[in-house]
Amino acid sequence: MMDSFSVDQSGTTAAQTSDGAVMTNVAVWSPSDETAFDNARSATIFTRIGTRHSADELKVALDATPTVKQTFCLSVNNVLLIFSNSIENHRADVRAVLTMLQENSMKANPRDCVWDVGGPTDAGIRLEQVGEHKVYMVVNTGPPEE
Repeated sequence: MMDSFSVDQSGTTAAQTSDGAVMTNVAVWSPSDETAFDNARSATIFTRIGTRHSADELKVALDATPTVKQTFCLSVNNVLLIFSNSIENHRADVRAVLTMLQENSMKANPRDCVWDVGGPTDAGIRLEQVGEHKVYMVVNTGPPEE
């Protein structure tokens, strides 16, 4: 059973962590807040923040931080994707996510971050709608190479 914020991680194996856990690069995102799907679909600004923490550690921080919502943020593996429809909203949303990381003594991985791009694929995340339902398949393709 998925909780209200988690992304069910199933799919292609991307890596194995030092503790033997398998990380995937594909997830299914079915947010409990119906506006989240529409917000992601209509967003015009995206930021990818890769972290130096496990998906489980990130999930704990997300669940404990009510100011970071599914309406502007999703996670896959140890990566956060923030999406917004204006630069003003986006800066506030990114600030909320960075504050969450700081308050939980978590660190971003600068090599796995992409700031203020025009589409999710520019941030190394593919969002593919599954059928007619409010579900996305989220594919973490990694940050684009410069």
